[in-house]
Amino acid sequence: MGKEKDYIVVEANYRSLELISSFIQKKCLLSKLSFKKTWEIMLTVDEICSSIITCKNNEPNIIKVTWENMPNSIKIEIIDDGCPFNPLNITHEDYGLGIQIIKEMIDYFEYKRENSYNIVILKKNRRRRKK
Repeated sequence: MGKEKDYIVVEANYRSLELISSFIQKKCLLSKLSFKKTWEIMLTVDEICSSIITCKNNEPNIIKVTWENMPNSIKIEIIDDGCPFNPLNITHEDYGLGIQIIKEMIDYFEYKRENSYNIVILKKNRRRRKK
């Protein structure tokens, strides 16, 4: 099922979005996720990272994306060292689809600020949620 935990660290700029996307796509493939789940994860991670880059106030910061295979879900953390900023609060359409897309595509999400880092935690269940 691929490596249980892995990460990528990139500069917080738009050129890095392709590197992040490739990393996520590779991890989804190794984790044998469906096309739909892969697309939902990739879109959500891209949305959050784009918001971080758009709102970073020209600070020279980094983005670290971690991937963890868990028995029933995938856990992704998006960590940046910029000023306090919660991308889950984005509601303005100028910054993309924001929280709406996350609510529809991800099973669990949270933001926290720890030791000068912004941390967004996402979880995607391997199996469909029962309604």
